[in-house]
Amino acid sequence: MVISEHCTIQFCKPSVKNYKYPIKTAILRIMNKTSTLEQRSAWTLDALDYLDQGISVFDQDLRLIACNKRMTELLEIPEELALINQHISEFFRFNALRGEYGEGDIDELVTERVKLAESFEPHVFDRIRPDGTIIEVRGNPMEHNGGFVTTYTDVTEVRQSEARLEKRVIKRTEAYRRESEAHRETAEALHKSESWIRQIADAVPALIAYVDKDNCYQFINNMHQEWFGLDREQLIGCSIFSLVEDRNKEQFEKDIASVASGKEVSSEYMIRRKGRKPLDVSITFIPHFDSDEKVLGYFFLGQDLSEYKQTERELIESQKMQALGRLTGGIAHDFNNLLTIILGNLNFIEDDTIDNEEMREVIHACQQAAKRGGELIQRLLTFSRRQALKPESTDINALVEDFSILLQRTLGETVQVQRRLGLGLAQTLVDKNQLETCLLNLTLNARDAMPKGGKLTIRTQTYKKPQHHDTFTDLPAGDYIMLSVRDEGDGMSAETISRAFEPFYTTKPSGVGTGLGLSMVYGFVKQSGGGIDIKSKMGEGTTIRIIFPIDKQSAVNAEEQLPKLSDEQQNARILLVEDDEGVRQFVHRTLNKMGYTVDIAENGDFALDQLSQNPEYDLVLTDIVMPGSVSGLDLYDMVPQDYPKTKVLCMTGYSEQLESSLNEDHLLRKPFQRASLADKLQSLLNDHHA
Repeated sequence: MVISEHCTIQFCKPSVKNYKYPIKTAILRIMNKTSTLEQRSAWTLDALDYLDQGISVFDQDLRLIACNKRMTELLEIPEELALINQHISEFFRFNALRGEYGEGDIDELVTERVKLAESFEPHVFDRIRPDGTIIEVRGNPMEHNGGFVTTYTDVTEVRQSEARLEKRVIKRTEAYRRESEAHRETAEALHKSESWIRQIADAVPALIAYVDKDNCYQFINNMHQEWFGLDREQLIGCSIFSLVEDRNKEQFEKDIASVASGKEVSSEYMIRRKGRKPLDVSITFIPHFDSDEKVLGYFFLGQDLSEYKQTERELIESQKMQALGRLTGGIAHDFNNLLTIILGNLNFIEDDTIDNEEMREVIHACQQAAKRGGELIQRLLTFSRRQALKPESTDINALVEDFSILLQRTLGETVQVQRRLGLGLAQTLVDKNQLETCLLNLTLNARDAMPKGGKLTIRTQTYKKPQHHDTFTDLPAGDYIMLSVRDEGDGMSAETISRAFEPFYTTKPSGVGTGLGLSMVYGFVKQSGGGIDIKSKMGEGTTIRIIFPIDKQSAVNAEEQLPKLSDEQQNARILLVEDDEGVRQFVHRTLNKMGYTVDIAENGDFALDQLSQNPEYDLVLTDIVMPGSVSGLDLYDMVPQDYPKTKVLCMTGYSEQLESSLNEDHLLRKPFQRASLADKLQSLLNDHHA
């Protein structure tokens, strides 16, 4: 039998003080005083009855070896059951029958517990009796002798104290949790509120800031950062006066003095920013009071007036130009009547002076002067937008290409004309003759701005006007076609730009020009539903940009009129070989509109490189005469040999370039139109796919 070292035994004698010994030590002392096994056992059992804990000992066959009275009392087991050598299953059956294991089959409940006991595993659990008593059951196996010892301790008060303590802990924990949750919710609400305020302030298209009574920033929104180009961290805490320009300081100090005295005040300023356009702004200062009406600081609200000021200036300019247009239109009308009278009467005089040669020469001179006056009036009518236009769907790129031949001769050898023509441009509805005159006026002005010569660039491109923009403000948002002319001359001053479109205004010497060139361009563009502006700086040249609305109906019709391609042709790949940039752009654009996939090579050498990298071309469209070591005729001979599946079509503008070996089916003569190109391509590709 093994007895736990941690159990204690208490001896009670009438005249001797009570002593407490470890159970094992007490029993050993008793055993030492006896000489027989029966005496030792009797003393041991008597000693166990003095324990405040119940105890039972079962052997390895689960039969009872010993137990004390406290065990039977705690578990309410009858003495006739607690017999030596009693099997543990009888104890389990007794408990099962009185319902301590709950509902279920008695045999199954007993068998289940016997199996657990046979495992001889240490175990500790609380067992609640029907009367509410809580018994801690702790079993430990005996390693040397087999079986196990079980102690039974009444822990009712302990468990109830623990339960009360646990409830108090739970209650306090819950209170603390609620308090912490309240703090967290308050912090989140404050953070969320601050976040909302900041988001709202950042979303407002105005400058918002708060400045304390010492004139130091405490809050700014994103617009404030954008205005001054400084981060929020750089501004918070710094003085507002550090950002004020010298020319604004006097007015700014007056405004700050007013708001410090408790008055709301507004003023307009111009703020210059490094590397960016200056801003016209309106700033309102609003005082912030405490409960005693003392000024704690002030709110700083700013609004960008740049677009408003620009619109105002453009409106004034537009009204001025409209007034000038009405004036010149009225003058032109009356002046035409006068010229009609003059010319008519000159005809009568001419008829009456047939024999007077000298008088006829005088009359002829007067007639020429009157006709020049008529041309001048026509220009005035153009400016006033009262001339009769004949708009038609126009390919601006084609017009520029055709006009460039005449243009180069007109401008002279000192001016180098460069064309930068956008690909795939839609057509626009304009009067072609007036557009040519417009382009002529712009290029002549550009030439005059470069007396020593220079580069003149004509550019076309698609222009998408935003809803709100500081350029072409009188036109609706949408897609336009832009034509621009840029020179490398001396440029224009701001005053010159503001008056450039006025009739008879010119910076040229007396007797050179009439001052109606740009006026005529302005009138024509406006009457055509377009817009015009000037970008120029002294010493940096001038760019004049014109935009025209896209002719949407023509774009639809053009798509409908494109040659229809077979499925094979729609997948055809063409290598375009052309050294002239203008022709290359025109042909490339045309092929794209036809639906072909097009790659470009600037000469024959580049073409051979392209073919070596990608031999899957269906056709090579090549000019004959090109710089480099490989001509178009060389490509015509070499490509069929090295790439049998690839056709070759040659383009030429000179008959002397031809050789007898060049088949007419593989030749396209310049100048050609889209229909001719389409027919040649379809003929060769149909033969290729046949």
